[in-house]
Amino acid sequence: MSNAQFLIALIVLQQGLVALMWLGAAVIGLARGPALHWCVAAAAIAGCLSLVALRDWVDPWLGYWVANVFGISAMALLRRGAQQFCDLPVTDREHWGIVAVTALVLAAAVQGQSTEVLVAVVTSAGLAWSLLRCAVEVGARLRFEFQGALSMVFSAPMVLAGSAFTVRALLAPWLTQDVGRTVSHPSAFDAGFGLFMLVSMLLLHLGLAAMVVLRVVRQLRHLSDHDVLTGLLNRRGFEDVLNRESERLVRYQLPYAVLSVDIDHFKQINDRYGHDVGDQVLTSVAQTLAFGLRDVDRIARMGGEEFCVLLPHTDEAGAAGAAQRLISQVRQRLHGPSPQAANVTVSVGVAVAVDPKEDRAELMRRLDRALYRAKEGGRDRIELATAPASFGTLAPV
Repeated sequence: MSNAQFLIALIVLQQGLVALMWLGAAVIGLARGPALHWCVAAAAIAGCLSLVALRDWVDPWLGYWVANVFGISAMALLRRGAQQFCDLPVTDREHWGIVAVTALVLAAAVQGQSTEVLVAVVTSAGLAWSLLRCAVEVGARLRFEFQGALSMVFSAPMVLAGSAFTVRALLAPWLTQDVGRTVSHPSAFDAGFGLFMLVSMLLLHLGLAAMVVLRVVRQLRHLSDHDVLTGLLNRRGFEDVLNRESERLVRYQLPYAVLSVDIDHFKQINDRYGHDVGDQVLTSVAQTLAFGLRDVDRIARMGGEEFCVLLPHTDEAGAAGAAQRLISQVRQRLHGPSPQAANVTVSVGVAVAVDPKEDRAELMRRLDRALYRAKEGGRDRIELATAPASFGTLAPV
């Protein structure tokens, strides 16, 4: 076996294993649509190179036309899968237009027995276009999902491979003796290019796999600190932001307020209309509360029908005003004849943290007592927590 044959066999084996990897990812539900695209793309590349290795023994239509149509289709599938993964518009006309034009030019080249150089130029140009376009799309889209440097890492292998194919397309007319040779008469140029592509394709699929894994990690992290029903922070997520705000109070003496919001008579809604309507009410209240907050504020569903709101850099007067606005918005948006909005109201307890020495557990106890008084006092109202005993009266900002 020549060095060229060994290199092609190595790439075919690599792409076969990659195809199995993406098939496994699709089976277990990891980015199923894109994974299937990348699985077929890797299999097509393996088929392309297998036919290239057999050019000395098969018909030119198989060794040149079918092989390169497989290769250009593989890049179209790879880009299409990346577009699906990044939630981008799928440009099928462009994908299959490139495949169709390439197939027609290759057919003319094979028919006219003008194969190696023309095939190398046309195929390399099509592959370069698909890879570089994919790199631009992926880099631009993932910059909003991941850090900018990380999105560049994902697109870098595509840029490298696309640039290599661009160089091959430009140099092919001047390297007529070195481009597109069969494996029984390999050239140093083709051998070097094949080795470069072995590394580039490995990095490309590793980059795609890293994108999938990191997105799964982000989704799991999101689920760990967000409520599934409402999409708000859950208790764990709220405790994290509350800890950070408490640290700012200690460091910069910036007060903050916490509101405890409880839906009035929620059990009666569940008992009368069912849990599906109860879930709709929870979702509607969550949306209404979130709509009335500032960008810096944070809201969480603490469990059941209870929500908590964090208002950074807010004094007692500001917190009371915010609580009253939330109560009014719930009355206005969730008051009507339908079961989902049948006289829904909320009670709100308000506590302001102004004492860096106050234990956070004590702050939450003051908040719970305020909410209890709001509900005992008739509901659909707010109640301010008493000042921390160690601080005397609350001081405005």
